[in-house]
Amino acid sequence: MGGQIMKNRIRIISILALLLLSYFATAQQASTLYYMDRVFQSQTVNVSEIPRNKIQVGGLIVPVFGQLPPAFYFNYGNNSFNYNHILHFGKDDMKDSLVLDMPLLMKKVRKNVCIRNELRLDYLNFSLKTKSNAVVTVSLADRFLFGTTIPRNLFDFVLHGNRDYMLEGKTHDISKLSFSATAFRELGIGFAMEIREKWSVGGRLKLLFGMADVSTDVSSLGLSTDPDMYFITADADMQIRKSSGMFAYDILDSSFNISDIENLKGDLLNFGNMGVGIDLGLSYKITDKIAVSFSATDIGFINWLQNSQVASARGEYTFEGVEVGFKQNDEGKLSYGIDDDRYNIGHIVDTMVYLFDMDIHNRGYMTWLPSNIYLGATYQYHEKLGFGFLYRGEFYHKTYNQSFTLSVNSNLTHWLSLHGSWSFNNNTALNLGLGFSARLGFITWFIVTDDVIGLVFPQKAKTVNMRMGCNLTFGHEKKKSKTASKL
Repeated sequence: MGGQIMKNRIRIISILALLLLSYFATAQQASTLYYMDRVFQSQTVNVSEIPRNKIQVGGLIVPVFGQLPPAFYFNYGNNSFNYNHILHFGKDDMKDSLVLDMPLLMKKVRKNVCIRNELRLDYLNFSLKTKSNAVVTVSLADRFLFGTTIPRNLFDFVLHGNRDYMLEGKTHDISKLSFSATAFRELGIGFAMEIREKWSVGGRLKLLFGMADVSTDVSSLGLSTDPDMYFITADADMQIRKSSGMFAYDILDSSFNISDIENLKGDLLNFGNMGVGIDLGLSYKITDKIAVSFSATDIGFINWLQNSQVASARGEYTFEGVEVGFKQNDEGKLSYGIDDDRYNIGHIVDTMVYLFDMDIHNRGYMTWLPSNIYLGATYQYHEKLGFGFLYRGEFYHKTYNQSFTLSVNSNLTHWLSLHGSWSFNNNTALNLGLGFSARLGFITWFIVTDDVIGLVFPQKAKTVNMRMGCNLTFGHEKKKSKTASKL
C-alpha cells in the first residue's frame, strides 16, 4: 500500500514538474505582425518588406516613448495541452475543488509534446530608406529561447509505469526527448531593395553573442524493465551540455552556485561565445492586386566556448531503484517515504552521472537556432482593405511544427492601421489575433497578438503571445497608403 502511494506521489510530482516547466519555459511566432507594413518590427519576419517611412527608430534606447509601451516580445506555445487539461474544477460535490485529471491529459498528449517560449527585449531598431527604395536596418536585442520536446512514451512511463511494455518485452522509445534554454544578444544589420518594381529581396546578417545555455543532444534513449527484478535499464546515446557562469550547475562536482554581481556582469557582456545567423526574404508582385513572399529566419548557430561542459553517455545502464522506508525526524516522529537528505538534487545528478557512466569534459560545443520559414500571399481587395495568407514552419531539433494564418489588413487612415487574423496553430483552430498601429506626429505605437483569447484566458490557451513597442517615424508617404505591402 505504501509503495503504491509513493508511486502515485512520484507520478503526480513528475507531471506537475512538466506542467511547471511548460509554463515558465522557443522560436519566434509572429503571424499577424507579418503584414503590418507600417511597423518596422514586421521586417524581423518579413525580411523583404520595404518600410513606408524614410526613417524609423525604436527600442528601449528611445527616451520615454520607447518605454510606453515597452519594446518587448513574448511567446508561449504548446502543441498538445493547456493548464485546464491537467488541473480544473470538478463537477457536483467537487465543483469548488481543483481536480488533477490525468485521463484528460493523456487524451490531449500527442506523439511528441512540443513546448516553445521566447522573450525578446529590443534595445534598438533603426531603418533608413533611400530615394531608390532600398532600406538599411540595424537592430540590437536580447533573446531568451526555451524549447522542449517530450515524447508521449515518457508520459506513459510516468503515469502508467512500464508493466505493459515489460510483459511484451518492448522498450519505451524516448529518443525525441530534448531540452534547450538559451540566452544570447543579437546584433543585426539588414538590407532590402526593390528590383524592377515587381521584385524585392532582403537579407540580414546577425552576430550572436551567447550568454547562457543548457541543452541536450539525444541520438537514442530507451527504457525497459526487467520482468523479474523490475530494474529499469536505459539504452542511451546522448549529451547534456551547459555554458554559463551565472546560475550554473557544475556537472563535474555537482555544485550549484549563483554568481556574484561581477561574474553576472561578465556573462551579460560576454563576447566569448560567438555565433552567426542570417535572415533571407524574397517577394514578387504578380499583379497590382496579388503578391507572394518567402522568408527564412534564424538560420544560424552559436559556438559555446566559455564556462562550457559536455557530459556524454553511450551504452546500457541499469537503475535499481531508491530506498523507501521509515525515517525519524528531529522531533522523534516517524514517517514513511524517500530519505530527503540522501535523495536531493545533488544525489540524483551524481546517480545519473554514475549510472550512465557519463564522460564529462570541460570543452566547447555548438547549438543551432530554431529556424522558421514563411510563405505568404496577399490579395488587395480595395485600396484600404486587403487579405493575407501565411504558412509558417519551425525547425527545432528533430521536430517540425506548422501553422496556417488568414488575415484581414486595413490601413484605415494615414495614421491608423488595424489587423485581424485567424490561425490554425498548435493543433487548435481557436486562435484569433489582433494588431494595430497608431501614429501621432512622429510617434507610432503598436500592439499585436496572435491569440487574444490566450491573453484573456491563459489557462485555456495553447498559445500566448504579444508584441508591443513604440517607434519614432519620419518621412511619411504623402500618397494614400494601400493595405498590401510590397512583400
